[in-house]
Amino acid sequence: MGRPVVILCVTPSPAIDRSGRVDRFVPDRVLRPSSLVVLAGGKGVNVARTAHALGALVVTTGFAGGHAGRWLVESLAAEGLNPRFVETGPETRTTYVLADDRGRTLLVYEPAPALAAADRRRLVELLASELVPAADLVAIAGSLPDGLGRSAAAELVRHCELAGRPCLVDLSGPDLRSALEARPSVVKISLEEAIGGRFAARGPSAASDAVQALVAGGAGRAIVTDGPRGAVGHDGERIWEVTVPRVEAVSPVGSGDAFSAGVAIGLAAGRPFEEALAMGAAAGTANTRTLGAGRIRVEDYEAALAAVRVRDRHPSPTGGRRGPA
Repeated sequence: MGRPVVILCVTPSPAIDRSGRVDRFVPDRVLRPSSLVVLAGGKGVNVARTAHALGALVVTTGFAGGHAGRWLVESLAAEGLNPRFVETGPETRTTYVLADDRGRTLLVYEPAPALAAADRRRLVELLASELVPAADLVAIAGSLPDGLGRSAAAELVRHCELAGRPCLVDLSGPDLRSALEARPSVVKISLEEAIGGRFAARGPSAASDAVQALVAGGAGRAIVTDGPRGAVGHDGERIWEVTVPRVEAVSPVGSGDAFSAGVAIGLAAGRPFEEALAMGAAAGTANTRTLGAGRIRVEDYEAALAAVRVRDRHPSPTGGRRGPA
């Protein structure tokens, strides 16, 4: 067997994630969770936790500040997620997730604190000098804090490309537009983000339209996820439709990040794009089975992978292809 792939996960806006489960939401009543999970979080951290659970070696980086930031870094180290964060002055934020027995979720996300241009320079120096060259693939996920400048996302992507490392981007809004200027290897966003970013109009072909627009806009490959309805991917030549199995979900929070982790592992290992899509879909599905983003069970992943289907929307004479079982 070859060595595990190394995934560098960049989380510009990490958080302490507090996830609780209640019987049902009742307005104007005290809600007392029957279970509570407190984890280091943020989109890139969720990618790292999932990738680690699936056997990859991961390194995490981004910005962390104050008592909360120190707790976050210590927690990541205890999980084996190898934190190399830039320490900042402002306190790291907290996010709150409640899930009930009816499958509903309530999300409260504190805004990330504004940072300074000097913080951006320190992160870029760390990435360029040490972290990116040691990785097989870099995943940049989550919003960028205010104060870093409009070109910050593009600069992060360019350092990956300069080092010859593929870069998977999961950003939205102006950050995504900035990243596209640097032509990232892969862009993965949700359908709602694609519509909100005007990469497609709402309708039955929205996901397909969006992946084509993203590739035309600078992405080497593009993926648009749509929760239990699956995903669509585009590699510049073919459009792939991903169908996921129906499962009894505990919480969907972090499933898009888990999808990114599966794709990242597949591409870093040199798998074909359609196989990486299947791995991503299986990881995203497995994530819905537990409370707390990225805390997937390998048996849930393997069961989902056996049931995922990836179909060429423009099939060859031999028919569509599917991911590994």
